[in-house]
Formats: sequence, structure tokens, C-alpha cells
Amino acid sequence: MPKLPEKKQAASDVPTVPLALLLVLICGGGFFGLLSLVFPGAGMLGVTLMILGLFFVAQYYVWGRWVYRWAVAKEARDEAKKTQP
Repeated sequence: MPKLPEKKQAASDVPTVPLALLLVLICGGGFFGLLSLVFPGAGMLGVTLMILGLFFVAQYYVWGRWVYRWAVAKEARDEAKKTQP
């Protein structure tokens, strides 16, 4: 019985996700540029949406990461105090 060919490992050095995000950013920026030429108020809408997006990212980092780590550490300290005689 012949041996099956071995699977080749995927090239790990190809940055597919950053390239896809860059392509989306370029295409989205071009579309937004054309849209803001046709509708002048679209520029302010885009700036507003970008500010709101940055606000939500900041909230994620503050509440989702820093405060969560602090709460887990506090809960571990409280559990340790309960188990000590």
C-alpha cells in the first residue's frame, strides 16, 4: 500500500489577518471619502462614530481587563482569608 503524502504545515509567517484588516481599512476609507464628497455631513458622522468607537474600546480596557483582574485578585484574597484559621 503506498504511503500518503504528508500534510504541509501552513506558513505561519503570512500575516493574513493584518492584511485583511488593512484591505478593509483602505476600501472603507475610500468609500467613506467618496461618501463625504457627496454628503458633506457624512464627515462629521464618521468622526462621531470614530470617537464613540474609541470610547467603547477604552471602556473595554478599563472595565474588561483592569477591573476584572483586580476583582479576581480581591476574591482570591477573600477566599484565602476564609480558609485560614
